[in-house]
Parts: sequence; C-alpha cells; structure tokens
Amino acid sequence: MVLSELFLYFCRLKEVKMANQSNQVNVFIPCDMDMFSPQVAESVVQLLEKLGLEVHYNAEQTCCGRKFYFSGETECARDLGAKMMSEFEGSKCPLVIPSAACAGFIRKYYGSLLTNVSVVNDLKNFIANTYELCDFIVNKLGVTKLNNRFSERVFYFKSCAARNMYEMEDEAEILLRNTDGLELLTDPEMTGCCSANGRFSVINPEMSDQMIEKIITKIYSMGAQYVTSTDIHCLQHFDAFIQAKGIGLEVIHIADILNSEGKN
Repeated sequence: MVLSELFLYFCRLKEVKMANQSNQVNVFIPCDMDMFSPQVAESVVQLLEKLGLEVHYNAEQTCCGRKFYFSGETECARDLGAKMMSEFEGSKCPLVIPSAACAGFIRKYYGSLLTNVSVVNDLKNFIANTYELCDFIVNKLGVTKLNNRFSERVFYFKSCAARNMYEMEDEAEILLRNTDGLELLTDPEMTGCCSANGRFSVINPEMSDQMIEKIITKIYSMGAQYVTSTDIHCLQHFDAFIQAKGIGLEVIHIADILNSEGKN
C-alpha cells in the first residue's frame, strides 16, 4: 500500500470512529422513575435505539441531587452532583434525561453548585451536553415524527420544571401532535404547580390537595383519557390522587407514548 493510500485509509478510520461517537448517547434515569416506574426507563432506551443510537447506561448512577438541594441539603446535593459527573467523566456523548426537572436542575444549578469540586471546562461541557428527552429528539436529532401510534385522547401537562427551569418550548407537543391516532389536549392557561416538587405536598397536604384537584378536575372535564408529562414525579403525584378519588383517568409518561407502536 503506497503512502497516499495509507493516509486515506487512516482518514476513513477516523471518520468511522467519529461517526460512531456521534451515534452514542448516555442515559440518566431519575431516581423516582428508577424506583417506582422502571418500565418507563425501558421505553426511553428502546426509543433511542429505534432512532439508531447506541445507548449507554451506568448502573452505578443514583440521583442528580435535585430533591436534596430544594430540601436545603446543599452538601448532599453537591456530593451527588460530583458523583454523577464522575460517572460520565471523559464522555463526549450527549446525556439524555427523561425528566425536565432533573435536566433543568443540572443546567441551571450545577454551574454554581459544583464550582469548587469540578474543573470549570469539564463542568461547562457536561451542562451544555445535557438534554431533556423531547428536546434532544427534536432539536439535537432534528426528528419531529417518530412513526409511533397511540389512539387515545391525551392531555399534556407542562410541568413548572419544564416551563421555568429547563425552559422547554413546544418540543413535547410537536412529538405528541405527530403521533398517529393521538388527540392532543392542552390548556395554555394551566400554569400552576401540581405541588409534587420537593416537600410541599408533605408539609402542606391540604393546600396540595386543592392544587392538584383543580388541575385534575380541569383535565378530566376536557374529556381526556390519559394525562402525560415529561416529569415522572408529577405523574406519580397525579396517579396517587386519581386512584384515591376513583377518577376515570390514567397517567402515562411521554416516553411510553413516543415508544408505543399501538394498534392498527
């Protein structure tokens, strides 16, 4: 093999390696999903694999620290954040999280929380490379239709974390509208919190019940069969209220809808 051919050969090897790297993603599963709704995590992995991605999951991952941070346990949150960063150290792959709350917390708070324990450039890259699932699919991959099917009337609840912390736009709605058979219901005036975040529902149970009852009553009155969200803690909170009150409504994480093949 002549020198020029050898050079081209190694160039092609480099291109293949770069292409393979671009097809890889890391996945972080929120602790409340991992503990109580692990089947959703399976949907997340399957969905990303359908999109042609090689998915990496670190079995040592635990919590991003969000719940501890908002409960005033800053040191614990810092330790968990540092642990999480170390688990993905050196990886240049995007980190995809099926939670606007966890992804938003990392983007908004890790910069100040971890300044004393992380290399600045590594921290900046880690934050910039962290995505909520729908945002990643629509804006990073450029995919707006997944050829999924879910033939039900679904209300999309945009969590306060999705609105205010991650600052999502309409990525979730785009993917839901392009789901075959799905009738999407939304309410732009529903901007209140469901009270699931932090310890509010534990400390103020009566106020929490009033807040969630207002939301669920409105959703049910619109004729929804399902309520979905990017955030599992909101859906788990909804489900507890729905089950207690015997309301004819079901909850489903958006990843399960996006991964659904449905019925013809």
